Order: sequence, then structure tokens, then C-alpha cells
Amino acid sequence: MNKTVRRILIVILLLWTLFPFYSLVVTSVTTSGSIGDLFPQKITFEYYQEIFFGSASGSKPIWPFMQNSLIIGGLATIGVLVICVPCAYGFSRWDTKTSQRLYLGFFILRMFPSIALLVPWYFIMNSLKLMDTYTGLSFIYFIFQLPVGIWLMKGFFDTIPTELEEAAWIEGASVFQTFRKVILPLASNGVAVTAVFIFIYCYIEFMYASIFSRTKIVTLPPYIAGFATAWEIHFQLMLSAALVSIIPMAIFFFLIQRYIAKGLIGGALKY
Repeated sequence: MNKTVRRILIVILLLWTLFPFYSLVVTSVTTSGSIGDLFPQKITFEYYQEIFFGSASGSKPIWPFMQNSLIIGGLATIGVLVICVPCAYGFSRWDTKTSQRLYLGFFILRMFPSIALLVPWYFIMNSLKLMDTYTGLSFIYFIFQLPVGIWLMKGFFDTIPTELEEAAWIEGASVFQTFRKVILPLASNGVAVTAVFIFIYCYIEFMYASIFSRTKIVTLPPYIAGFATAWEIHFQLMLSAALVSIIPMAIFFFLIQRYIAKGLIGGALKY
């Protein structure tokens, strides 16, 4: 394949990938009545003003809902990392039939469709009085994402040669010291990648958020979906809110992009 054909294919792929985002931006600044135009006839930022500051008609600003999503996603991500990192390390180094069965057992919950567990989770949260709380929703996300975190981190720990641990043990280090001072720093890029995947899921999850966050801790997905009513769909407000909701994730990626790039490459290597 020559360079010209390769460049044409790259351009086509970029257009295919970026056009939905372009359409989203154009629609969010387009006046009502001209939705679907390739180029906006008249640009307006009134919808962003309503998203930022609310309106007299009852529309609320986006910031409290973004804060709820960040808190719940942060709590769930931290909880998953605290548990999945040592568990994944144990599964990586403890290679027996028992460990393999336990490792596969973590994925049984992920084999069920999320909607199949909605009713059991509803009764559990209701009986524990955790409905519409940060703790309740973040705990649900924690349970769902723990197997994913273990699976991702195990792949990174498998790439670290055991000779490093043996050398540390010869020097007199304990298992915990070896894990904390030798293995964990080498797996820091993997921790960053795992944190990103888990946080993204918690940040954009809609179904459980719409059921378990009703009035006090409504997150971004139900807030954005609220612009679609039984009488009208406010496309511009919905898309404006979607664009604004990307800001925290964009900042997050910008700050740790170096670790993500190294982690994605490192997780694919075997020593």
C-alpha cells in the first residue's frame, strides 16, 4: 500500500470518526429550526448560557450534577483500585488451579446483563437506606468494576519479571515491602490506565444512575436525558450539556496522558 492510498484512508477514517463530534458542536450553537444543517446559518450561545447559569423557566445549571458525577466516580474508582491492585498481584503470582477458579469467579457478575441485576440492587439499596446517596451508587459501580480492575491490573503485573522480587527478597525485603517499593512503582502506569477506564464507566453510566439518583445526587447522564421530555426534545441544550460534560474528562486525560500511553504499551508486552 503506497503512501497516497494510506493517507486517503487515514483522512476517510478521521472524517468518519470526527464528523459526529462536529455535528454535535454545530447543533449546540445552532438556532432552533435549523437543526441538521452542515453549517449553522446563525450562531447563538444562548444554550450554553442556560447550561452554565440556568434559566428562569426552571432549567438548572450543570455544575451540581457534574460535581455529583465526579464524586461518585472518584469514590468508586478509589475503592476499586484499593482492592483490585493487591488482588491482581496475588492472582498474577499465585498460579494454581484454585487461584484460576477464583479469578474466573470474579467475572461471573460481569456475565449478567446490567439490567438483570437492577431489581435485586433496588431491594438491597432500599433495605440499607442507600437510595439517592453517594455511598449507594458508588458501591454499585464498585462491585461492577472490581472484576474489570482485577483483569486489567493482572495483565500489567504479568509483564513484571519475578526476578525483581527474588532480588528484593535476597536483600531481606518482606513480601509487602517488595510489593510497595518495587512492584507497585513499576505498575503505576497500569494503575493510571485502570483508573481511567473505571472512572469513565462511572462518569457516563446512565441506567443505574437514573434509578438510584433521584433528587439529591442526580448525575450528568440523567440530567442530560432530562432535556428529552414527553412533549419536546431540546436538542441544543442536550448537546451543549454533553459538550460541557466532557471538560473534566479532557482535563483528566491531559494531566495523565503520559502515564496512559506508557501503560497501554506496557500492558501489551511480555518479558
